[in-house]
Amino acid sequence: MKFRHVALVAIALFVSAIVRSQPVTLEVSFRLTDLDYKPLGGVPVRLLFGSEPDWQGANSGHRFVTDTNGGARLSVPVILDKRLRKAPTNFVDSLLARPQPTDHLMVGAELPYMTFRWLYTVDLARFPKGGDVVLDDFSVYTPDAQARYTHKAKQEANGWTMPELAPLVLTHAGYEPWDYLLDVDPGDPTGRRWTLRIAFKQWPPPVRR
Repeated sequence: MKFRHVALVAIALFVSAIVRSQPVTLEVSFRLTDLDYKPLGGVPVRLLFGSEPDWQGANSGHRFVTDTNGGARLSVPVILDKRLRKAPTNFVDSLLARPQPTDHLMVGAELPYMTFRWLYTVDLARFPKGGDVVLDDFSVYTPDAQARYTHKAKQEANGWTMPELAPLVLTHAGYEPWDYLLDVDPGDPTGRRWTLRIAFKQWPPPVRR
């Protein structure tokens, strides 16, 4: 019975950590580059967040075109949720480490690649103690018949598989994140203003041989 009580308490704490949320104003710095980190200007982007009610819909998020520096800045309201996660460490220490509550944010960017527009999402987790940020997930979604981004691309050992390109397999998914930071604005004593830095780099289109 004692073990069962401990298990129930652990589950309750886990659920509590997930459902807690915090509405904040997010100051976003977005950047788009090629593989050599040269800016890609004039690219139409739709940026969205997992806290939006219909983040997979085609009309959610915030549209802009990257400037000559491949960047854009915007201020948006988002909701940060709490997720339990173990801090990155070596294998031995990870066996004894306990999960810690982190500030979690899913960021998505709809970007053009070849003749398609796909949705690239990243899950960021920030540890309040120390402010370390880790990338928990990187996924790619393609649109369904209703133009909703519900088809999650499969990543296997030999590459990425998208329904539009079957049976072609992509070594790279078109874009990938190369820089990210989620942090509290030190100039805001209320803790309601945060900053996000997110950058993607573009891979050249595949060449059929």
